[in-house]
Amino acid sequence: MEGNLIYTDTRPRAKSTGHAFGFEGNLGMPVIVSALISVLLLTALFNPENSLSIAVKLLIALLPMVLTTGYVVLLRSRKPPRFDLDLFASILNGPAFQPARYQPRHPCIPDL
Repeated sequence: MEGNLIYTDTRPRAKSTGHAFGFEGNLGMPVIVSALISVLLLTALFNPENSLSIAVKLLIALLPMVLTTGYVVLLRSRKPPRFDLDLFASILNGPAFQPARYQPRHPCIPDL
């Protein structure tokens, strides 16, 4: 009798992380926050007392959004978990899992 039962998952959304703005999970949120910071910075830079050119003001204001979007696209989106942290650790410590130990020279090898 148990072979005739139909199993229906009642929480299919719990398995999916979702997508927003082309990013998986909550990765769209830092991009949105950095866009808001860029707009706030652009508003502050358009103060009449600021003597920078309009192109420089736009470049300065776009910097937070470009850096955040680049970080998310290159190091977080569609990558394994902790990929960015492992990459930074391997850049700082080298490709090994631990710092290199002192390797003594073999006694039969002459010193150069």
